[in-house]
Amino acid sequence: MKRFRYLLFFYVIVLAGCDRQSAYERLLLEADSLIEQHTDSALRLLESIPDVTDKGDESSRAYYTLLLTQARYKCYQPVPADSLMRSAVRYYEQSGNPSLLCRAYYYRAMPLYEQGQHEEALLLLKRGEELAVKNHDLLYMSKYHESLCMVNDDAKCYELMLKYAKLSLDDALLLSDTAAIARSFSYVSIAHYRSDKWEEAKKYIHKSLALIRNIDDEGKAYILTNIGSLSYHFGDNNIAKEYLLESIKTYPMPHTYAELGNIYAEEGNKSEAERCWKEALKVGDTQTVLNVLASMQKRYEQQQDYQSALEISNRIYFLKDSLTQASEQAALAEIQHKYDHQVVENKYYRTLTWLFGSVLLLGIVSVGYYSYHRRTVRRFASQLTAKEEAIRNAQQKIALLENTDGEHHEEIMALNNQIQILRQQTNEQLGRGKEVYDEVAAGNKLLSTGKEHDLIEFYSILRYRQYGVWMSEYKDLTARLITYLILQDMGKSDTEIQDILSITNSSLRSIKTRLKAHLRHS
Repeated sequence: MKRFRYLLFFYVIVLAGCDRQSAYERLLLEADSLIEQHTDSALRLLESIPDVTDKGDESSRAYYTLLLTQARYKCYQPVPADSLMRSAVRYYEQSGNPSLLCRAYYYRAMPLYEQGQHEEALLLLKRGEELAVKNHDLLYMSKYHESLCMVNDDAKCYELMLKYAKLSLDDALLLSDTAAIARSFSYVSIAHYRSDKWEEAKKYIHKSLALIRNIDDEGKAYILTNIGSLSYHFGDNNIAKEYLLESIKTYPMPHTYAELGNIYAEEGNKSEAERCWKEALKVGDTQTVLNVLASMQKRYEQQQDYQSALEISNRIYFLKDSLTQASEQAALAEIQHKYDHQVVENKYYRTLTWLFGSVLLLGIVSVGYYSYHRRTVRRFASQLTAKEEAIRNAQQKIALLENTDGEHHEEIMALNNQIQILRQQTNEQLGRGKEVYDEVAAGNKLLSTGKEHDLIEFYSILRYRQYGVWMSEYKDLTARLITYLILQDMGKSDTEIQDILSITNSSLRSIKTRLKAHLRHS
């Protein structure tokens, strides 16, 4: 207990100071290390872990559900809803973890079997047995063979019961587990008894008893209960009571009290039978309670005490109804949890997709615009270079003609006309914008929207890199907003910009406000 308190205190500190998910994993691994030999401590540790089913990832939720089911089953307590274990099994089937899947099949199958869902439980047991054998998992081979032995006892398939009892014995011998060997001897004994091989049955009872001193109290009580039950079925009630009472003295178990109550009821000792049944009913496991109540109802009916049988029948009805309601509530809670989780997950992925798509689209637009603008600049530059080259060639030809003898007046005039036309074309492309730029640089006013467009066209060539930055930073810019950016880039003050654009101070503030609204990240 001290060790458990220390561990619990330590892990509370871990949860407070470390990454929550990694802390969950460490707690679950610690619980798993305790679960076979110190099941009570493992259960207390698991029940102290907060928020796993709500905030843990899918792996942690599956692992937590498996461990909690295992611990509660081994402690004879109600297990979590089957919908949770079904989800855990499905997760391990998909994740490809054969060891945990093998365990999950077992701890989903056994509660289902005890709740009367035999067909589904048997399929899970057979599937789990096959997996355990394939993985050479001796511990779970032993558990599956032991459980299938009991299942075939209930099914009255005694040859199969004996087969699985012997397989269980082989597993126990390989594990060198004295308690399991003793239990397996008792199973072989019961299987022989069911097949009317009484001498063989007694031989294996003695083998089981020979090992009983070397096992712990719980294992010893289990063997004593098995032998007591077997003796009861042999018809020797006195020996049966002796073993069952010794089992209760060693380690009280609900099903031992239930069996002893049945014997007292058969003998007509109603007060002792009811005392034993009352002890059996103290268990927290609803299914065990239902089994005990069914025995009580049967005995009352045999004794023709129909009033008591009716009362027990009503208790059974209400218990089964509460089990159904709890199962439905758990299933609804699980569906709701899955739905909420899926909604959050879908919203996250939609947001992520939208953001990624927006960034990708912005990138494509930016690259496309930049490429288009670079091509425009190159086209203008290429055209200007070609015209400059043509003017230069014409000038060189005029100089050559002027130094040559003879009359070349008309030819020189034609070349001068060509130069004038080329210069005019160049001025038409950039000249108007250049003129506006020079005027603005000198502080003159922009008197028309046409001049603003000429300035913008010229500036997009002159300062194409800066212009590209504006196009990527802002969206849907008007000509006036671009003009303001150009004037700022030219180093004009707010007062100068007001004067150049012929606007008031409030209009300038409005331009600045609208410019901020056009930022792409706003």
